Amino acid sequence: MHLRNRRETSAADERSLLGLIPGRHAFAWIVAFSVSINTLLLVIPFYSIEVFDRVISSGSVETLVGLTVIAIGALAFSAVFDILRSRLLSRFAVGFERSIAPVILESSITAPTARGDRRSHDLVKVRELRTFLASGTVSTLIDAIFLPAFIFILFLLHPWYGVIALIGAAILLVMGACSRWIARTEVLQASESALRAQAVLDGIVEHSSLVRAMGWTRGAVREFMRLNDLALSPVVRASERVNAIASGARMVRTILQITAIGTGAWLVLQNEVLPGSLIAASLLIARTLQPMESLISAWRALASAHEAWIHVCAAAAPFLERRRRIRLPAPTGRLDIHRVTYRMPSARRAILSDITFRCHASQIIVVIGPTGAGKSTLLRLIAALEPPSSGTIKLDHAVLDNWDPEQLGQFVGYLPQDVQLFGGTVAEAIAGFNENARDEDIIAAAQLAQAHDMILSLPRGYQTEIGREGNKLSGGQRQRIGLARAFFGNRRLILLDEPNANLDPEGEEALCSAVLQAKERGALLVIVTHRPRLLTIADAVLLLRDGTQLAFGPPSGVLPRSVPAALTMPAQRSLPKEGKPQKLPAGGTR
Repeated sequence: MHLRNRRETSAADERSLLGLIPGRHAFAWIVAFSVSINTLLLVIPFYSIEVFDRVISSGSVETLVGLTVIAIGALAFSAVFDILRSRLLSRFAVGFERSIAPVILESSITAPTARGDRRSHDLVKVRELRTFLASGTVSTLIDAIFLPAFIFILFLLHPWYGVIALIGAAILLVMGACSRWIARTEVLQASESALRAQAVLDGIVEHSSLVRAMGWTRGAVREFMRLNDLALSPVVRASERVNAIASGARMVRTILQITAIGTGAWLVLQNEVLPGSLIAASLLIARTLQPMESLISAWRALASAHEAWIHVCAAAAPFLERRRRIRLPAPTGRLDIHRVTYRMPSARRAILSDITFRCHASQIIVVIGPTGAGKSTLLRLIAALEPPSSGTIKLDHAVLDNWDPEQLGQFVGYLPQDVQLFGGTVAEAIAGFNENARDEDIIAAAQLAQAHDMILSLPRGYQTEIGREGNKLSGGQRQRIGLARAFFGNRRLILLDEPNANLDPEGEEALCSAVLQAKERGALLVIVTHRPRLLTIADAVLLLRDGTQLAFGPPSGVLPRSVPAALTMPAQRSLPKEGKPQKLPAGGTR
């Protein structure tokens, strides 16, 4: 029952995905052109019949010239229709990619956990399908549909010709089935291995500096080549076997042509057919079996395209299954978390368990706890990047799942622990993909993050190219620009994960000033930190340990009895003079 429901869902997704493709009706024209092409190609065997049976016996040059002109004209029209069909297929393939690629990309962004580590290769599969649609394989598939019509014409010429064509079609059908089975098996193995090799390659390239610094270059190359060989081996095996079957198919078609000529000669001697049918039957048999012979070689491409289509349908499922949400009024910043638990599907222990607290706009909530307490996971849940396993997270009394994701993102500023900047200029890194970003808004966000002067000190100010993921900037500069990005726009809920991790004392003071200004503007700030400076400006502190909530409340009520001892000395050394740290009992910390 479960398998049947999954198949029905998959079929529904395929139908929904096909409905998004523009120009589907172009296939009617493609089929019409194919009918015309295959009909006009019949002129060659019938030309042979007329020449041998009428022109040679009558000796009429005028008839020969007339038949030749008609045949050449028919073939010219056939070539024009073939060009038009190829252009339609090519444009349809481009339209397919332009329609499906945004769906796949949006699914990867909005539901990344549904795709796992393979989501970065979903668009590769879309391009693979586009290449397949624009190739000659689709035309060959359409031409194969006319096989029964050609066999019927051969039966009209003489039953023996039809029998020879049927026998040839049956043999090629069996060979095609073998080719399909080999190709499908090997392509599946190669696809899995290729994905693993590509994932390793992406990791090596992304962390090339670390690989070089640790002396792992040759080891990384060996590992990639090992995985790449695992991906190439099935492809080589499949190519060898499919090519062997394709060679056998060509031999079968040639033998059948010879058989048709020999049979035709015997039938001519028996006065059962005219001499022209001998050549016509040979040409028709070749034309009938040619698409099947071509498909035997193309089964590997067909298997790859089928596997890619299944992959694309699975990748598009989150977008197709997404339900429309009402756009709610702009939030004020009230956050209500009730008994939230989060666990990974394969994990025994929950990462977060029974977390409950409430906070309002114009508040600063600082989340503390030892490494592995679940602090960063909590911020991801609040940012609606992951759904909780149980419990509810509400923003202004509305569960996060009821918010339109695009609308919610306009009011949430998020700075992850690993600051991720897109390439381009500093201004583009702050504005992100906001098409309506104004210069004054970008500068205001930088000023709020206390990053304006730092940006102006760069070679070209806001127009400075930051490189891929900001690799031309220092860690502190990336942190400040990431903070400005989190403040950009009308952010009502600002989530900061270790925003002071790469900051010096001066940068921390600038951060505290920026946080207080954001608070004055009415934003709610939830900040994860291991350093004590932000505790001095907190309105409330949430203490986590091993995924459980130990305390939540004002700093004066939480810190003396609960803060881990590891922060005691750093807190007393690094707090500025105006920060008035509370005196802690022995073993207590901030």
